[in-house]
Amino acid sequence: MKVIDLGLTGKRTLVSGAGYIPQRAGHGRFTALALAAAGASVACVDIHEGRATEIATEIEKTGATAIPVIADMTVPAEVERAVAETVRGLGGIDVCVDIIGRASWGNVEQLSHEVWDETIRENLSQVFYLFQAVSRQMISQGSGGSLLAISSVDGITASAYHAAYGAAKAGVLSLARTFADELGRYGIRVNTVAPGNVGGGNEDQPPGEYAVNGINPLAAPRAHDVANAALFLSSGLAERITGQTLVVDGGATIQSLWGLRPGDAAEFSETTYLAATGQST
Repeated sequence: MKVIDLGLTGKRTLVSGAGYIPQRAGHGRFTALALAAAGASVACVDIHEGRATEIATEIEKTGATAIPVIADMTVPAEVERAVAETVRGLGGIDVCVDIIGRASWGNVEQLSHEVWDETIRENLSQVFYLFQAVSRQMISQGSGGSLLAISSVDGITASAYHAAYGAAKAGVLSLARTFADELGRYGIRVNTVAPGNVGGGNEDQPPGEYAVNGINPLAAPRAHDVANAALFLSSGLAERITGQTLVVDGGATIQSLWGLRPGDAAEFSETTYLAATGQST
């Protein structure tokens, strides 16, 4: 059986937010490991030195190349430094994946301006800083590249009780499309992955169990499912895909509004449909 070539062997990648935080899903760790397994070298960027070193060491133990880079990616000068360190360490940047994000919870009428500003900076502004810095590097290299950000289904649907997060993630979708439009002439692709309810991580969920929680028609996504989506969009398999969002949510956002379940169809006549929707015959 022929193995599909992802076209990532020898590619130089930067993963922002690569470190693993306990009680979080681990998108950065799984994505960094997936890129390394596909043959890429990885600059593991994290604000915490221990986390950056830990994931870089984990990758190196697999025989791949990785370097830790410590930076606060919400500060433009730090982003520029992280990109420069990556270029010095790996020789350039072909793929960039931004993982960083954090939600703050509360009612919209009580949301403080400080929390709003902080949430926008952590989830949207830092993506702009990184994409801008890396795109300049890719343009100077003249060999194209791939930019990718982890957004969220909260940027597509309502984002109740975490409005700033949803607004920021919606902004990431728009930002990626704009970068894709402007940078396509340089051979640079820009896409996003929108995870669903991965939560604090569910890698231990039993295989083969579907539609068990009333939220996901298929099954809740896992962090490695999100990493696989990022891997695909970063790979040569997606060389003509740009400005797109790949939703990884187990079907949560595609469900019918009417809440129908198996067996309902036989009894759901046109009359009951009209009544349920407030229409008359």
